[in-house]
Amino acid sequence: MLRRTLAGVTASAVVFTTVLVAAPAANAAVEPPALDIVRPFSPYIEMPTSYPSQQALTVVPDDPTDASIHRGVMPYDEIAPFINDLMEQSDRVSAQVVGMSELGREIYMVTVTAPETAAEVKQQAAWRDKVKFQPDAAAADAALQAGYKVPIWFNSNIHGNEWEGTDASLNYIEDLALSDDPEVLEIIENNRLYFTVTNNPDGRALGQRATANGYDANRDMVTGATSEAAVIRDLSSIIQPTYYIDIHGYTNVLQIEPCGPPHGENYEYDLFLPHAYATALEIEKNVTEADIPGNTYLDENGRTTTENTGKIRIPYRDIRAGWDDWPPIFTPQYVAYQGAITNTVELPLGRTSSSTVSAERSAINIEVAEIVIDTIVDYIEVNSDALLENQIEIFRRGIAGEPSVVIPADVEASDLPADMPTEWVEIWDETDVYNADYPRAYVIPMDETQRSTSDAEMLVQQLLVNDIQVSKTNAPFKYEGVWYPAGSYYVDMHQPLRGLANVLLDEGSDISERVPDMYDISAWSLALLWGADVLPIGTSGGSVPTKAIKPVTELSLSGSLPKNPKKWETYLAFEPRGVADYQAINELLGEGIALSQLEDGTVLLKADAAGKAAATEVAAIYGVDFTASDGAVLASEESTALSPVTVAYVNSTDDRDMLTKLGFTDIVPVTTTTLSNGTVDLSTVDLLFVGGNLNFGSSTAVGRQQVEDFIAAGKPVVGRGSAGGSFVNTFGITTVSTTTGTGGSNGIALVDTPADGVLGDYPQDTVFGYPFGWFTGLGDNATVEQTYAATDPFVSGHWAASTGRSQADSAGMPSAFSAIGATGTKAFVFGNSPTFRTHPVGAFSDIARAIFWAAPEGAAVEVPTSGKPGNGPKG
Repeated sequence: MLRRTLAGVTASAVVFTTVLVAAPAANAAVEPPALDIVRPFSPYIEMPTSYPSQQALTVVPDDPTDASIHRGVMPYDEIAPFINDLMEQSDRVSAQVVGMSELGREIYMVTVTAPETAAEVKQQAAWRDKVKFQPDAAAADAALQAGYKVPIWFNSNIHGNEWEGTDASLNYIEDLALSDDPEVLEIIENNRLYFTVTNNPDGRALGQRATANGYDANRDMVTGATSEAAVIRDLSSIIQPTYYIDIHGYTNVLQIEPCGPPHGENYEYDLFLPHAYATALEIEKNVTEADIPGNTYLDENGRTTTENTGKIRIPYRDIRAGWDDWPPIFTPQYVAYQGAITNTVELPLGRTSSSTVSAERSAINIEVAEIVIDTIVDYIEVNSDALLENQIEIFRRGIAGEPSVVIPADVEASDLPADMPTEWVEIWDETDVYNADYPRAYVIPMDETQRSTSDAEMLVQQLLVNDIQVSKTNAPFKYEGVWYPAGSYYVDMHQPLRGLANVLLDEGSDISERVPDMYDISAWSLALLWGADVLPIGTSGGSVPTKAIKPVTELSLSGSLPKNPKKWETYLAFEPRGVADYQAINELLGEGIALSQLEDGTVLLKADAAGKAAATEVAAIYGVDFTASDGAVLASEESTALSPVTVAYVNSTDDRDMLTKLGFTDIVPVTTTTLSNGTVDLSTVDLLFVGGNLNFGSSTAVGRQQVEDFIAAGKPVVGRGSAGGSFVNTFGITTVSTTTGTGGSNGIALVDTPADGVLGDYPQDTVFGYPFGWFTGLGDNATVEQTYAATDPFVSGHWAASTGRSQADSAGMPSAFSAIGATGTKAFVFGNSPTFRTHPVGAFSDIARAIFWAAPEGAAVEVPTSGKPGNGPKG
């Protein structure tokens, strides 16, 4: 049996790889979950030791169904031959596979640069690390300043049905590969140009925005639910681009970011905005001067026109609220934390059912995109010294722990350095001012005060794969009057990626009163949503909390079994606090191990040969800490016998992957149609998870009857949001009305959980909502299981005011309830969004608690007939 851990090798930087580690038991049957909570570093990324590196890409069979053909662009199966042909013709082009899509298509990266020897590649890598980890020395290094190849990275087609960035990139690569123009030769001598030519090859071929597993990869940079987003995450720390461009479509008129407010609080915006905006203006100038027939422009009223007005859309100038760079979930907003200037490019002309018109639009978009690419590269060539200086300064500020630089609302061009672009100043005002207050460090305590040690370790794994420096304390320390235990994880905020570290760990801000509406999510804190207790300490620039630390470069979940149990301690016990513990429960049940759960949440199993072997495995894989017990509590206290659960779920990507990540292996997607046509037989499942609506009419009466029969049989239901509330009300389990917050409202809220309720064991005090929902008119058979905090429940995000649907209206209201219907059906409904894009990982364990509370009981653990009285679970 082999399992994966997150591992790193340090020089000046942490570099992650995937390794295989032998698990303890030789004849193990326990497998890790099908989906990782933390997606490991891509095993496909192995950077060349010299350039060119020209192993041919695998050519795949022709696919006449590829949706690119209708669009009039290059189908996926032609991309590898095109690149292979260029490598045969030119020693400037290298290519490699950096990831694999959900359906097994290779994700390519092409690198274009003048040939480099192994020694030259090694020197470039050393300079790259010096820029990040020794910025003061890098700024003073004349050889670095003269010889470092500024990295430029173009990413295309992360949205599968936004095609043309791929074709424009391939055309540009061809020009770089074959041209003898002195300007081209200078570009490849001074830079490395990286092209992830199709980031979402499944979506490209299928003609869909999402990845094949149903996610928008350009909303996934914080979570890593997709390999497509994880490739960008992993490459960003390796390439460390000075400039990054993500090419999208379609917005009717060419759109080039930077964005309007709100601006991410954790950026060094005084360094980012001037060049990002100046580049956008240069693109506008060159595209409008090209006067491409069929292209579109922006008129004085903000509408699209075919008349060349000399304007494209630049959100910083033309969309002053809502189109934002607030969340780091988009690739450009994420990569900017590597010290890069970034732009999102939205090509103008959209999709159509006509293949002829599609081809015409594609040709225009490709020509526009080529001008964009060419302009950006030219801008970098002219401004490379300033851009590299910016990147070095961003890293220097992070390591020094300097306060966030505030750009005054009334900033003047004369206030700025002489070599800084100043066009942005005439727009900047008080609505643009957003800044972070950095703590001195974050501490993740690892003692009895930690809600879940396994959730804490998963959180650290997530930080590590995002290139955040994490240490572990090897002695207790006292800071500002508070003691912190040895063995705690410690994130020193004096580090080069302090902006990324803080945007992941800070609770965020409530921006409801500053911005009328938002383009996407407004809060995402790993510290509040991933199940672990995380404590910010001190302030930026403050004294060093402790020097008793050791860097963490690899981490696997660490579990244990009792070393020397007494002869009468023939049972094992553990506390299921976090996600990994529920993965372990599902694995143990799947291996046929009987489990009984006490009212305080403790789970017991018999420590016979089978139980010990399975426990050894789940301790190693899931980090479960078992204690010894004589099992006497099984005779003296009530317990619930847990059983494997077959879950039918209303067809939702988020719910599917939440269940899979929890280790529920028997899951069945259901829709109104599949219930009505007999494809799904509800009588064969144990529990129904309702995350979406089932809408039955006269033509789907068979499906409704299936659900009614399911409820009549007393089978259980767990649901979320208004769909869950509507379901239990419609099918008579209890009465309830659901109120949802303002449309588009989302963020993190405080909740209170009764200690004697279903979620009372190891409760969490924050939840995510998009939107938040609360319940009124609950029937007499319903029990409130959680409420929003009685005062000021909203922590961070954006929640616009609206009568009856505001933050204040949710205060003290039920956010979750349970009920037992007349037929014996148990139901549990969450009012928030616990599975949203699989990001609120901490909420998964609450869902598991609800499922096992509602599900039918299984085979109970044998009650001991003898033993040493009074010896229950220990530890």
